[in-house]
Amino acid sequence: MSGRIKIAVLMLLFMFAGCTTMQQLRPQDPALADGLKIGDRLIVYEKSGRIFDIRFVRLDGGILRGSMTDDGLDSVEIRLDNIERIEAERVAVGRTTGAVLGGIVLAPIVAVGAGLALAGQ
Repeated sequence: MSGRIKIAVLMLLFMFAGCTTMQQLRPQDPALADGLKIGDRLIVYEKSGRIFDIRFVRLDGGILRGSMTDDGLDSVEIRLDNIERIEAERVAVGRTTGAVLGGIVLAPIVAVGAGLALAGQ
């Protein structure tokens, strides 16, 4: 793999590393279901200390239903009154915008630097 390709891959990795963030939700919030979409990634912390990393399926009857896997075959049900807190993965618009704009600004600089480095070889 050439040096330019390695640099480009590294830049892309850094650009997209900051694109998501975990937003804390309150399990007792009556509008909790309104802020969730099917397939949302949730980290659920139970009062007992157990932690679940799930994909949201639905919320009904005071029970949060999710899947431990993306295919939906390993389901889990957690009573809201047993939940200490919930974190939902969200796109961080500011970080994503900054990363993309930073990449646009830095790409020519890195390309010139890589070209100079190759020319000096």
